[in-house]
Amino acid sequence: MRHSILILIFSLSFFKSQEIKKEIDVKQATVFLQGAKVFGSTNVNLQKGRNTVKIINLPNDLDENTYKINLEKNTTLLSITPQSNFLKNDELTEGEKKLDDERKKFQRQVNLLNIQIKNLTGEQNIINDNLKVSTNDKSTPQEQLIKLTEFYRKRMLEIDNQVFLLNEQKSVLDESIAKINKQFSEEQTHKNSNRKELILEILAENEMNLNLGVSYIVSNAGWVPSYDLRAQSTKKPLEIVYKGKIYQKTGQDWNNVKLFVSTYRPSYNQNRPILSPLYVAEYTAYNNEDVKVGYMQKAKAEMSNSYQMREEVAAPSQIPVATVSDNQMNILYELNYNQTILSQEKEQYVILDKKNVESTYKYHTVPKLNNQVFLMAFVKNWQNLNLISGEANIYFEDNYIGKTNITSNYVKDEFPISLGIDERIVVKRIKIEDKTAQKSLSSNKLETESYEISIRNNTKENIELEILDQIPLSENQKITVKTLDIGNGKFDAKTGSILWNRKISSGASEKINFSYELKYPKEVQIQYYSR
Repeated sequence: MRHSILILIFSLSFFKSQEIKKEIDVKQATVFLQGAKVFGSTNVNLQKGRNTVKIINLPNDLDENTYKINLEKNTTLLSITPQSNFLKNDELTEGEKKLDDERKKFQRQVNLLNIQIKNLTGEQNIINDNLKVSTNDKSTPQEQLIKLTEFYRKRMLEIDNQVFLLNEQKSVLDESIAKINKQFSEEQTHKNSNRKELILEILAENEMNLNLGVSYIVSNAGWVPSYDLRAQSTKKPLEIVYKGKIYQKTGQDWNNVKLFVSTYRPSYNQNRPILSPLYVAEYTAYNNEDVKVGYMQKAKAEMSNSYQMREEVAAPSQIPVATVSDNQMNILYELNYNQTILSQEKEQYVILDKKNVESTYKYHTVPKLNNQVFLMAFVKNWQNLNLISGEANIYFEDNYIGKTNITSNYVKDEFPISLGIDERIVVKRIKIEDKTAQKSLSSNKLETESYEISIRNNTKENIELEILDQIPLSENQKITVKTLDIGNGKFDAKTGSILWNRKISSGASEKINFSYELKYPKEVQIQYYSR
C-alpha cells in the first residue's frame, strides 16, 4: 500500500507543470508612424510534460490582442494568459542602492551638525537670559556685571564662529545630497517599471532547451519623417536625405536590434464608412462674418503656397542607405546596421535613404503678399520619391538656410521645394494712382485698378523668375470684373491668378504692369474677401 502511494505521488509530481520566470531580449523592431511591432526571444529549459513559462517586465502599453508566440518542434502551446502584476516588488537596483547608502551617510552627518548647532544656539539663549536677569537686578555688583559682559562678548563670539563653520559644512553636505537626489531621479527614469506579464503553458515531448520567441505591438513608440534638402548650386542635382526621428517610451531598451521603419499607420477601426440618409430643412439666417474671416485666412495661406509648375526634369538617381521595399500599402526601410533605441523622452535620428534628384531651379515671388523672392526646386514624377509629409532642413552651398515643410498630399505633377529667400533679387509692387480711375456711367460706377511690379536682379547669374499676382473674381451679377492689361502673363479665369515668367540677366531690371476694371451700381459698396 505504501509503495502504491509513493508511485502516485511520483506520478503527480511528474505531471505537475514547472513554472519558469523569464525576460525577453528585444531582437527586432518595426517602427510605424504610430506604434511599433517588437520581437524578442529568450532561452527556456523545459522538462518533459507541462511547463508554465512566465514572461515578465513586458511594456505597460502593450496591446494584448497582438501577441504572437514562436515555438520550436516537439512543443505545443496549450494556453496563453496575459496579466498585469500590480504587486511587483519595486526593489532598488545596484546603482540605486549605492546612491541611497551614500545619501544616508551624508544625511547622518547633516543630522549630527544640526544637533551641534541646536546645542550652541541653546547655550546662546541661556547666556542671553542670564545677562538680562543680572542687568535688571540692581543688587548685582558693578564689577560682576563687567565680568559678565566680557564673558558674554567672548563666549557669544566663539559660538557664532562655531555655528558659522558648522553651517558651512552643512551647506556642502546639502549640495552633495541634492546631487545624489538628482542622480537617483535619473536612475528611476530609466528603471524598468513595466508590469505586464504573459503566462504560457507549453507541453514538451521531451526535456529540451527552447528558443522562445514573442512578438507584440506597443503604442508608445513611432517615428516622424524628416528631411535634409541640400543643393550645391542651381546647376547640380538636389540631394534629399530621408531621416526618421524615432521615439520609444516603452520602458524597454532596444539594444543592438534589427530595425525596420515603416510608413504604415495601424488603425484599430477597420470598419468601412456607411453613408447615412441626407435630409434637407428650411434655412435659418445667421451671422456669417466669422465664417468669412475664416475663409480669408485660409485663402491667404493657400495663396502664399500656390505655385504653377512647368518644365521637364529627368528621373532621379538613388544612393540607398537602407534596403527599401515598396509594398502594397506602405514603404518599408530595412536598416543595414543594427541600432540601439533607448526608452527615453529624447528622439533619435536614423538615416533612411539618400537620393540625388535632377531638378529644375526657378525663382518665385508673390509680391502682393510680400516682396521676398524664393529659390524653388521643381521635381517631376515626385510620387516615385516615396515622400511623406514632414519637416525639412534646407541647405544651399553648404549653408543652413532654414526649415520648410514637405506635404505629400500635393496633387500636381511637379513638386515644389522651397530652398529659401534670395535677398539679392529685389521686387517691389506699387499701385498706380490715376485721377480718372473712377468714372460715373449712368447708374453704374466704373473703377480702374492699375499696378506696377518692379524687379532687379543683383545676382551674378541670369535667373528665371515666376511672378504671381491676381485680379478679383465676382460672384455677384451686379459686379463685373474685366481685365484690361496683363502684358504677356498667363491668366487663369477660375482662380483669377496671373503668372509671368521672366528671364532676367545679371544686374538687369524689368517692370510688369497690369490693370483691371470694376463695374457696379453706384448705390453698391464693394469689399474684397478671400475663401
